[in-house]
Amino acid sequence: MVETKPCCNAAAARMVGRLVLPDGSEVGIRNLEGILKEVAELKLTDDGSIRRELLKKVKIYNYVAPGAETDYSDALFSEYEKLAERDR
Repeated sequence: MVETKPCCNAAAARMVGRLVLPDGSEVGIRNLEGILKEVAELKLTDDGSIRRELLKKVKIYNYVAPGAETDYSDALFSEYEKLAERDR
């Protein structure tokens, strides 16, 4: 998948999704929807592999503090499962 740079700040802002961390706080994640779809296309079956791939791809576009990786992984996996449910 080839990513193209958004044409303007408004387009870039539309590419940011909200992720709710386990403590209830929200963070903006660039390209969240695209990342979820990319990982789904990989057809991974092991939860650990899915979590690692989600986090790896999120780190391409976003900063994730080393101490927050588990929280991000949990929240990303939850969003991934919601996407899988919608697509069934």
